[in-house]
Amino acid sequence: MDWFSGRPGMEDTQELTDSIVHRFLTVLRFQHRSSALIQQKVQIPGRQVAVLRFLIESGPSTVTQVSRFLYVREATASTMLERMEQSGFVTRNRSAEDNRKVIVEPTVLGTEVVLHAPLGMVALLRERLPKQPLEDLKAIEKALAILSRLGDVDESLLD
Repeated sequence: MDWFSGRPGMEDTQELTDSIVHRFLTVLRFQHRSSALIQQKVQIPGRQVAVLRFLIESGPSTVTQVSRFLYVREATASTMLERMEQSGFVTRNRSAEDNRKVIVEPTVLGTEVVLHAPLGMVALLRERLPKQPLEDLKAIEKALAILSRLGDVDESLLD
């Protein structure tokens, strides 16, 4: 099934290109706005709220697990977690089994923040995508893979 069938005026290559770029930029802008609204409501950045949600849902986690969840380097996650600990949102303790690992857990304050924070766009996607038909998920994944290729996205630079 053609994604654009039934949409008048979408036969032209340039119109389709413009529509794709528009939708892509709209998603990026909305993600930024969504994060800003979360920060405005609960006074901490949306990314930190996402980490708190992750910790509440997944349980105590390592810095490596948090960094993978955020798709950032461990050093970046560690710095953020340090700020979150200083603000009282998480605790960080050395693992009893492996002293090299730091275990992160939300505090009561961190849990309270999550209760008052709206879901951001990425959280909504993580919640809603699994409920979509498999064919739609495959189409979305394929479209994003093509966009990544066309935009010269090099995921290795993000590790």
